Amino acid sequence: MSPTGNTTPTFMVFATLRDDTDMTEFAALREDEQKQLEVLRSQGRIGAHYVSLARRATFIEVVADDEAQVAETLATLPFARFFDADVYPTTPPDAAEIAHRARS
Repeated sequence: MSPTGNTTPTFMVFATLRDDTDMTEFAALREDEQKQLEVLRSQGRIGAHYVSLARRATFIEVVADDEAQVAETLATLPFARFFDADVYPTTPPDAAEIAHRARS
């Protein structure tokens, strides 16, 4: 089951910040990015989201039927144009992970 409680597949997106990113423009969009992440979470389209500033990378769990739908979801994020993304299909969580998520 996905983090939203249904059986839609999940994907882990690993994205790295491009070297040519204008950091002033990037910083100016931070609030818009956070707002859109909240919208996507409320729609059950985004699960976990982690950032590694030291590695200029982000990890985003996306709930989608396929990689095309993942791309559509990512395209709605203001930061999308600053990152090169790799998409990995994930296996469904086991019983222990489902129980952990239910407690969170």
